[in-house]
Amino acid sequence: MTEFTRTACSCPACVECCQRQPGPLAPGDMEKIAEWVGQPVNEVMQYFWASPGALVQDVETGRRRMIPTITPKIEAHGCTFLVDNRCVIHPVAPFGCSKFDTHQRPAEYVPRAAFLYRSIEDSDVYARQRGMLPPATSWKPRGR
Repeated sequence: MTEFTRTACSCPACVECCQRQPGPLAPGDMEKIAEWVGQPVNEVMQYFWASPGALVQDVETGRRRMIPTITPKIEAHGCTFLVDNRCVIHPVAPFGCSKFDTHQRPAEYVPRAAFLYRSIEDSDVYARQRGMLPPATSWKPRGR
């Protein structure tokens, strides 16, 4: 896997993302989270749902398409893993949370997003996991 520097911002703008729409998992994230919380993957799946995904555009063809994703469920306070405005799985937070923040410039977030969405598209395991999840019920698009 390509290595990207983890972000560690906990400013109000970044925490707001956790409250409105947590970032998507990359392939392998669910397994890391399951190990961290000490539960099997099939039990950890209760904390996630099948998000409609991200609208991406192919820079070569200009074609736009949705890439379906897995995200933590949103509860009244935000992400299911957000407790007192702190991420309880911070060391193993999903790629979409740990590798992005609201202060990044395009030169930093574009390659990360491209890697994430290509990885999702290429993963049969991710597609199977997503197929076992309930659909997002209170999904709201992120405002940038």
